[in-house]
Amino acid sequence: MSRLDGWGVKSHALEPEEEFYSFDFDSEDLSGCQDPSELLVTLKQKEEDLILAAELGNALLRENSELKEQNEKLNEKYTDRLEELEQGRHELQVRLEGQQSQWESQVTELEKDVRELSSEVQRLTQALRTTEREKNKMARELTEQNHQLLEQLDKAVEAERALTAEVQALKDEFQKKARSRRQDEELIHTLREQVASLSEKKLDLERQVEALCQEKTALRDSMASLHKHVSSLEEQSRQQTLQLKDCQQEVEIARGRSLHLQSQLEELQEEVSLRDSSRGEVSLQSELEQSLDSMSWSQDKEQVTREVLSILKLLLPIADCAPEEVLEDFQNQQDSLLVMLSQIKKMAQRLAQCHSSQELNHSSVLQKSIPCENQNLIQQLQDQNALLGKEDSELMLCAERMKADEILQQAIRDRDEAIGKKNAMENELIKCKNDMMSLNNQLLEAIQRKLELSQELEAWQDDIQVIINQQLKSQQQTDQAQRKNSVSTGTGRLAFLRRPSTPTLRTRHLSSTSSQASEPRRTPAHWKEWLKGGKLGQPGN
Repeated sequence: MSRLDGWGVKSHALEPEEEFYSFDFDSEDLSGCQDPSELLVTLKQKEEDLILAAELGNALLRENSELKEQNEKLNEKYTDRLEELEQGRHELQVRLEGQQSQWESQVTELEKDVRELSSEVQRLTQALRTTEREKNKMARELTEQNHQLLEQLDKAVEAERALTAEVQALKDEFQKKARSRRQDEELIHTLREQVASLSEKKLDLERQVEALCQEKTALRDSMASLHKHVSSLEEQSRQQTLQLKDCQQEVEIARGRSLHLQSQLEELQEEVSLRDSSRGEVSLQSELEQSLDSMSWSQDKEQVTREVLSILKLLLPIADCAPEEVLEDFQNQQDSLLVMLSQIKKMAQRLAQCHSSQELNHSSVLQKSIPCENQNLIQQLQDQNALLGKEDSELMLCAERMKADEILQQAIRDRDEAIGKKNAMENELIKCKNDMMSLNNQLLEAIQRKLELSQELEAWQDDIQVIINQQLKSQQQTDQAQRKNSVSTGTGRLAFLRRPSTPTLRTRHLSSTSSQASEPRRTPAHWKEWLKGGKLGQPGN
């Protein structure tokens, strides 16, 4: 090849010399010039042309020699370069054979990947169908939830209207109560002052009542002791009345005897008067003695005196006479029966008077018979009864005051109940306000939740659409790659070599989507997170 090229260059270099040396004069030009002056001019011009041609030939020869040298240099460079290219071509052929083996292995791997990707695409299509079903199902559920939320919203609006009406009514009541509250506060202030003063009075009265109760208990104790003493005195009085009855019986007996003796005495006095009339101025004692002697009483004189003394002893304590003095007089005048009889008569009269007075006022006799101690005790009992009456009157006054205090306490209790009812109404109002606020918050939360669900649904639909578009694009790209592989394996291999990273990314994305599609059913929030993760994992996003 280099030799042929060199020969071609040489032939091209010889062409100007042939043209230069093959210069011939045209006979036609010379024959046309018949005039010698014209011939000279033409000859001069020809000579000039020959000179120019010679100079041009020399210049061309020099250039030809230079070109020959350059041609030789270029031939040397060309041969060197050709040898280098042959060596590079051989190396490239060796590398091409190695790369072809690698490409074939990569093609087999890629075919395997394509088969796997086709299976994954089928899985993804099935997953997309299931997701479409779930999407439709979730859309139906969300529409149902939306209808339910709308119904709840309508109910909440109605409840809110009712609550606003109730709140307005409660506000009106609260305003009315607030207006009357000032008057109630003034009344409460005055009532508090009255309660404070009355509580002080109550404390004083309670102290007085406690003191009176203590005094009453002491008086009751003393009354109990006095009742015991009175009962003992009554026992003594009963015993004395029994003794008095016995004495009265004895007095009756003595009275009978005294009457009998009085009758005898009258008879004796009549006899004595008769004897006085007969004898004159003779003493009664001598006449009695004489009459006694005459009546044969001389033998029974001692016995009569004893009986008279015994009767006198019985009558003396009843007649309130000093028995010792009378007995001493009788002992001094033992021989004077007449004196005894006169004394017995006096005592009988006195006893008759005493008996009549005793029958008229037996109670006064009993009281007189009771000792002075009984009278003192009765006086003490009367005083204590008077004190107890005073205490009872004071206790009645205290009871009336306590009734007034009870009325005041009832008024205070009514006031406290009114305040409690007012506080209860305020608490109910606050509770209604809190319920209204909670219902408003629930309503706002439901609306917010509805908006979030609608946003999540829209985002989920957008993400599903993006995934479907990406899957379709990836499927189209795989189909185009398969077509290119079927048309030309070499170009397909070079295409696979040019873009080795995209299939791996696509396989990663498809594997991630297939794994996510194989997972169980998730909530919209999980779907949203998964779709966001799928967006981030997509190549080129």
